[in-house]
Amino acid sequence: MHASYEDLPTETKQRIDGLRVLHVYLSSRSPRKKAVLSAEEKARIPETWQPLVHRHPESGRKALYLNTAHMERIEGMHNEEAFALIGRLMAHAAQPKYEYRHRWRPGDMVIWDNRSVMHQANGDYTERRYLYRLMVKGVPLQIA
Repeated sequence: MHASYEDLPTETKQRIDGLRVLHVYLSSRSPRKKAVLSAEEKARIPETWQPLVHRHPESGRKALYLNTAHMERIEGMHNEEAFALIGRLMAHAAQPKYEYRHRWRPGDMVIWDNRSVMHQANGDYTERRYLYRLMVKGVPLQIA
């Protein structure tokens, strides 16, 4: 996500730096479905404002922070304009040149920094895989 941000035109970077996005359990425009929750379950999941562009706390590099399943609106923008911008940024960030596809072999373990990637599992495998999620306590995302 660092490289996809760095390749954006200067005007786009200037437009999106400092913008905040409301993240919810399931965006009204999510391209995928998630489990249906009761009103009580939904109430326990907080909505949070996240930066659209954040700065990595160790490297200082800026990166896009995108997740269309959870992005509900951009602060200070009309919804149509916001979702059009999110769509353009997603199309840009999802280009093959920014993609890493792992060819799994027995015994492989892959580790990534969620502050720097947009993870998507593709259904192009038939073997059983196990996911162990380990989260390291650190600083929250910082607006760039």
